[in-house]
Amino acid sequence: MGLADSSPVFVDIFSACLLCGACSAVCPRQINVCRELVAARATFSSLAGPHGYEKFLARKLLDYPAGLNGLRILGRAGEKLLGARLPKDSGLRLRLAQFSEDAFTSLAREKGLSAPLTGEPLTWFPGCASRYLFPDMLSSCRSLLAGSGYSLNLPGELACCGLAAWAAGDMEGARKSGRRNIQILEASEGPVLVSCASCFAHLGHYPELFADQGEWQQRAEKVASRLVELSVFLALQSDSEEKRPELSGEKLRVYYHAPCHLRHGSAASDQAHRLLQETGRAEVLELPGGQRCCGQGGLFHVAHPELSASIRDQLVTDVLALQPQVVTSTCSGCLMQWQQGLTAAGSRVKVLHLAQLLEQMTQKG
Repeated sequence: MGLADSSPVFVDIFSACLLCGACSAVCPRQINVCRELVAARATFSSLAGPHGYEKFLARKLLDYPAGLNGLRILGRAGEKLLGARLPKDSGLRLRLAQFSEDAFTSLAREKGLSAPLTGEPLTWFPGCASRYLFPDMLSSCRSLLAGSGYSLNLPGELACCGLAAWAAGDMEGARKSGRRNIQILEASEGPVLVSCASCFAHLGHYPELFADQGEWQQRAEKVASRLVELSVFLALQSDSEEKRPELSGEKLRVYYHAPCHLRHGSAASDQAHRLLQETGRAEVLELPGGQRCCGQGGLFHVAHPELSASIRDQLVTDVLALQPQVVTSTCSGCLMQWQQGLTAAGSRVKVLHLAQLLEQMTQKG
């Protein structure tokens, strides 16, 4: 029996992986486990596996990411109408929580600020979720970079990075998104700032995605060489700035969640801890056993909601024991997972993108 004729049990086993890259990172034989799993998934039906139809619809929505604008509007309306009326353990309530007025709200919007459209232009890839679902994250990125002398240039027709399609084994769908992004990004020069960690990791994966694709592989390599992750870019800027003095008094207790795709799937050096420490306003908390996966895994939380929630809830419980005031990350998917997890735990701990938190810390008097 070939893979194309695989049993439902076999398909289910291959779907029950987050593709976080942790096993590949420590494999003594240097086996790229994620690549092998995705290759197997490529032989399955597009509707295969648990909740296959829901995953298929989610991928199709990402083919036209501007449609997420409508989802944001519906989510905001649904949260206002139903949020307080739904049972505490309702899955719908947890999903609507990420659209509440308190979720991912930036200081720029609260104060009515807007970043000036001046300064050196910098090409920007923010990712679909922050661009269309949580635009407050965009405001904070613009504000931070404007203060460093940059004006972010957000190309109008960027596609989804393609991570969800790739993870499902849909190579043609992933390459379709990749070709679109390559065409748009290569029309500019200089660095390409990526403010979503998972998008950054997958964009950097483009040369492998287009391996043996001739000219497209060469074009992918050129674009990948220009990518710079947000925390790394901000750290480079801080090297040339006057260091802020250490502040006395109580500091904000912050838990930084390092996204798996950045920890295991990218050569980028995560600089979030350094940036938070340099503000002089943060006490960065650490779990005794180090960083852990939040269980979101792109569309893994759609395919295996119970398993995803169990991973999430244990992490939330352990982090809440540290008594944080804020949880931050640079992956939009991780931020949504944290918002749901903290809501499920009945916690009012704030969830913010790293750019939003840094904006808050640098603009307070």
